[in-house]
Amino acid sequence: MRGLGKRAILVACPKGQGYREALALCETAELEVVSTLPFCKTPHPATYVGPGRLKRLKEMVEEEGAEVVVIFGNPKPSQLYRIMREVNVEVWDKTSLILKIFELHSGSKEAKLQTELARLKYELTLAREYIRNAKKGEQVHFLGPGEYAVEYVIRAIHKRMKKIERELEKIKRMRENQKRRRLKRLGLPEIAVTGYTCAGKTALINALAKLNLKEGPEMFTTIMPKHAKVWVDGKEGIFIDTVGFIEGIPPQIIEAFHATLAEILYSDLALLVVDGSVPNVKDKLASSLATLAEIGYTGRPLVIAVNKVDLLEDYGEVVEEVRDEAERLYPWTVEVMPISAKTGFNVKRLAKKSIEAAEEYRSLLDELKRSDGYPQY
Repeated sequence: MRGLGKRAILVACPKGQGYREALALCETAELEVVSTLPFCKTPHPATYVGPGRLKRLKEMVEEEGAEVVVIFGNPKPSQLYRIMREVNVEVWDKTSLILKIFELHSGSKEAKLQTELARLKYELTLAREYIRNAKKGEQVHFLGPGEYAVEYVIRAIHKRMKKIERELEKIKRMRENQKRRRLKRLGLPEIAVTGYTCAGKTALINALAKLNLKEGPEMFTTIMPKHAKVWVDGKEGIFIDTVGFIEGIPPQIIEAFHATLAEILYSDLALLVVDGSVPNVKDKLASSLATLAEIGYTGRPLVIAVNKVDLLEDYGEVVEEVRDEAERLYPWTVEVMPISAKTGFNVKRLAKKSIEAAEEYRSLLDELKRSDGYPQY
């Protein structure tokens, strides 16, 4: 299932940050991108990339000896099927590419199970499309030996999915019990460090807690939450490193990693880290806030850290941009603060503010519970 240096052709829109993101994801998946084919953002209804580009793509696969085609988008199963039938090699869409990366980075049993569940759900849609087309006499050679074999595979997928879901439910209950014991034992506020992938969340945790968690330019270095106890100026809190967001994150990923993303909902406060050095910081902020809303984090306090300001000559304008956008999109924003996890600039101040805001929110909830009120920040 791994990339392991497979030769790949990347099909992506050449404009903007999305193209650089696609290349970074391919690198993280250990693919060797030997050529790229640009396509417009408006998908073709039948082939997604359009008949002309599809013909050129087939030629490129043969010329470059490519083993994989990466379509950096989310084509429908029928469109993906037609591309596979034409190029006759593996075709990965955005969902499949991210799942490959998660498989490379999954260390714990829970992460492996969540990734497998997401992959099985993804493969189920393709298997159904295969049967639909096989009944019409249209087959893709490398997808399998025939309609009946694929029907058997579908039954096996359903059986495996049910088993994984039962195992994940057990792990979920165990994690919830561990969290309750931790809260009872420590009673400390919990802050979920969240945000776009590669924004510097793990670097911030390392700077705050003097840890050495894996960090780097690769995307999705954190798959499962990691907890760190932080003490600053007489204040203590638990900071939780969470899985990174990505623009247009596929629903299969969110669904499969709901237990992981739920760490954000279990926490007293979300600390959203954004990369202030990128040109489209407002887009990344909007994408992150949309993902938070999708998992149910709304109406609760949010602290935003504008990271990597050490790479900017004058970060004031960027911080104001982020603050204005945050106030417009998320009125419960408590603070927008410039930081540099790399140099340590403002990280202690950020930690103290986050802990104080989390304590304030927890106190408000306790007061509302006593008065039977509704918890709204």
